Amino acid sequence: MRRAHGGGTGTLPVAALLAVALLQALAATAPASAQSFLGFRALGVPIRALDARATAMGNLGIGLARVEISSTDPAASAGLLFPTFGVTMQPSWGSFDMEADSGTSRTNRLPLLGIGYPVRSLGGVVTASLSGHLEQRWVAKRNSTVVLNEVEVDVEDSYRNDGGTSVVRLGWAQRIGSRLSLGVSAGSYLGRVERVFDRELDSLAVGGEVYTFREQYAWNYSGFLAAAGFNLDPHPVIHVAGAAEWSGTLRELPRDDAPGEGNYAIPVRFSAGATGRLSPRLSLSVSGAYQDWAASDGFLAGVTSGRKWSYGAGAELHLIDGDSRSLPVRFGYRRLAPPFRFESEDPVESIWSLGAGLNLVETENNRLGWLDLAFERGSRSSAPLNERYWRGTVTVGISRR
Repeated sequence: MRRAHGGGTGTLPVAALLAVALLQALAATAPASAQSFLGFRALGVPIRALDARATAMGNLGIGLARVEISSTDPAASAGLLFPTFGVTMQPSWGSFDMEADSGTSRTNRLPLLGIGYPVRSLGGVVTASLSGHLEQRWVAKRNSTVVLNEVEVDVEDSYRNDGGTSVVRLGWAQRIGSRLSLGVSAGSYLGRVERVFDRELDSLAVGGEVYTFREQYAWNYSGFLAAAGFNLDPHPVIHVAGAAEWSGTLRELPRDDAPGEGNYAIPVRFSAGATGRLSPRLSLSVSGAYQDWAASDGFLAGVTSGRKWSYGAGAELHLIDGDSRSLPVRFGYRRLAPPFRFESEDPVESIWSLGAGLNLVETENNRLGWLDLAFERGSRSSAPLNERYWRGTVTVGISRR
């Protein structure tokens, strides 16, 4: 098999061949499962690098009025007073249907790990994070027949795709006066994807033995990206933030005897958000993001979505708000524009969320120990595919004086 990507040499990509085969498998009566089939002809489905607090509030990862370590808001950690570490875990359970076919999935992942370290001599904060980016996990099977020596033989075809990309970032956040913070970060894509096709022939039709055929390919991902952003507090009850993320070419490099090489142009992502405090215990947040995947190069024709805007909104209410501890509850809604289509219809993803937190120790808008939980009910659609899922998010964080 040979492969190339849109604008390449004109040979058919392995990814495209597997995509065609997968469509055939799904069109037939066959078992299937996936983290998501959305974007299976491209780079997969996005992993939102959000902690449980942002997730519960329907936030897109920017503009929340609290000091935090964020991979999407470069200036958010400028006010950190102590070395801080946070980790987020995320299990999910899903189902899908596509005309007559249906299936289920279950997955666990680590979407975000972050570290912040104040450098008091410079008045800024060094940050490091490892976050998810795009994920490709699906399996499908199809039963059919082939002709061998003028005899029809039953075969079972199995298609499996596993892997994705992550991003490792290093950043700097700096306060400028009492109201403004600036932040920058630079990072690298990393990851791997493996694609496997297995064919098993009916043993009775081929001499009583089980014959199998396998094609297996693997690629590594690499590339660079950079981001810059600001946080501004124009009023004691208002917090606003904005950021832009630029990406170089995401390269898909073959391993061993895998054919071809992919080069994908990732579009610039602009995001903004704001939080307003309506009372000492209640705050509202809104956020939005713009990313034009339709203008990207390197993808097969008709794969990228024409939708550009994502947005979210939510609220946080502190049921208990003590001098050093608090117990907030949160809820929110997000409407997202996934970058890749299933077939020809632009996808859309809608998510309702709720959650709670336990801030064990707080001082000067810094949390020194916390546990946040979020629960989501979401759906994705790109006809004829419809997906639904439940997802949980758990974030644990600690700071050391």
